[in-house]
Amino acid sequence: MSVAYISEADRVRAALAAIPAGDYTTWVDMAFAVKHGLGEAGFDLWDAWSQTAPNYDARSARATWRSASESGAITLASLFWLAREHGFDLAGSRAFGDRAARSASAHAPIVGADASLERKRRARRAAVARQALSIWNWARPVAPDHPYLARKQIAPLPTLRELEAEELHVLLGYVPKSNDTALLGRVLIVPVRIGHQISTLELIDCEGRKSSLAGGAKAGGWWSVTPEQYRRDACLPVLIAEGVATAVAAWQATGWYTLAALSSGNLSKVATVWRAQHPKDALVILADLGAGFTHAEHAARNAHARLVVPRFASGAHIANQLPTDFNDMAVLDGKEAVGELLRRAVLETPAPTSTDAKASRTQTEGMSFYLTGDADMGSRKTDKGTGADDVRRHAEADRSDGDCASTRPSGTPEEGEQVFTHEPAASSVTETTDDGQHSSRGPRHAAGEFIYGLDAVPTEVKVAAERRFGAALRMSTPRENGGPYRGEVLNTEHFLVQEVAPRSVVFHAKGRMTFVSDRLRWMDEHHRLNGADVQIVYEGERAKLYPWDRARDQLERAVASLKKSAREMGLDGMDAKLDALHAASWARVKAARADALAQARSRVDGRGDIDDPQR
Repeated sequence: MSVAYISEADRVRAALAAIPAGDYTTWVDMAFAVKHGLGEAGFDLWDAWSQTAPNYDARSARATWRSASESGAITLASLFWLAREHGFDLAGSRAFGDRAARSASAHAPIVGADASLERKRRARRAAVARQALSIWNWARPVAPDHPYLARKQIAPLPTLRELEAEELHVLLGYVPKSNDTALLGRVLIVPVRIGHQISTLELIDCEGRKSSLAGGAKAGGWWSVTPEQYRRDACLPVLIAEGVATAVAAWQATGWYTLAALSSGNLSKVATVWRAQHPKDALVILADLGAGFTHAEHAARNAHARLVVPRFASGAHIANQLPTDFNDMAVLDGKEAVGELLRRAVLETPAPTSTDAKASRTQTEGMSFYLTGDADMGSRKTDKGTGADDVRRHAEADRSDGDCASTRPSGTPEEGEQVFTHEPAASSVTETTDDGQHSSRGPRHAAGEFIYGLDAVPTEVKVAAERRFGAALRMSTPRENGGPYRGEVLNTEHFLVQEVAPRSVVFHAKGRMTFVSDRLRWMDEHHRLNGADVQIVYEGERAKLYPWDRARDQLERAVASLKKSAREMGLDGMDAKLDALHAASWARVKAARADALAQARSRVDGRGDIDDPQR
């Protein structure tokens, strides 16, 4: 019997179909993998798969494809492995041709350039592991007043330490960053272990920005809240959470042995490794709502574990964001509520078994899920992942149970609760109660608090922001007396969306915004603010919009940094020289701009905008 020939492109297409395209990191990795295996010819295939994501943007897709390298470390092997993690049947698929050839290829020794690359990778990981151990030994025990621990309401533990960001810079030889933003202040040091050895460190600064050591091994590694506890309480359930705060909150609520996988994509690896090492343990996967849910569901299915999801009262918010994980639940409802939910999940539901092919799905459907808010559930973190729809379906079923009110903290009334609404006609954000009356519960905002929440920003504005500035954005709103906020803006009818850092945006309501010049007002009225660099400063709740010159600001910062370095090195007389260089550089920039403006005016001479005010 003949077997139809299937091309390499068809194999890749079939594997990609099993992988959700909504997760930004996965989306980028798959661009590298497809380009590595198929070259430029793979763009149409990858782009067609990308279009299945709800936040697809053609311009971003082309830019990402151009940035992908054909010789990177992410190959088609990574793509097929990820597809298998999402349920793609490698063994049963004809796309891989002769199984005997596959088996021989899989066990063949690594030769040539691949062997050299693998040796370098292993050497690099070993060096990073030694560096991680050295930094861990150098670090101090974390203090109870660490801002991240205080905000998350979790206790300091012997398995956490801290260092100042400047100390880390010196020890590492580079500045650890999160999405191109440097970690600042007191940095939490979290050891990641593969087996019994530290392989790398997760770094969390005061604002919750996270990073890890460059080149370190993290896949399959975890952080344990209390490593010695497992030998003492081997009969108790084992909890596997996504992040540190969730793990500590669950441990404080139950006292059970708890691990943190430190990323949603690592959940399945950690759960599978633990199941292989401890086949009789009762594993419980603690899911985050939003993008991480799909990974949690796969982890539960692959490791034959229970899957438990946090519950929140209708309208619950934490720091102007929708709550997403068990730490948020502990902060809002108390650790007793978390403990009760987890104990009930373990005691009242049977553990999935490897003999039941549908065990994990059955367990998921048998659990109690509760979600609040509208259909935009995925925005609890980022609106990605197919798991959002699954959780929402469970939530709708659970709402009929009538027991969700018990999760509201005592003394927090539902009626009269402050909410934020956006009034399109006035282009402003107002604070009201559910019955439409103005709230009388004290001052509207304390200094430094958010003026309004993200729920006041229409969904279409958020979507436009992702299309303009890219997916997986960190979104925020301005604070009272906040600023200056500097960066490029996207101008919509009622909001200015400003990129204040790479993949970080702030939504400024335009209703009470003051333009400090006629030129800026004209640009707003004639839709010329798009792409402009501006500076926005808040006096109380009122915003003032100023022009901002990015090039000049960067030049001044560079000169100031050079002056500081010169003084630290004892180089006298450098300030005057640097000031002269600064003036010369800025004069050259202005001359170039004047030439460009003159050329532009010559091209449009006689047909310019007659209502354009003079600069």
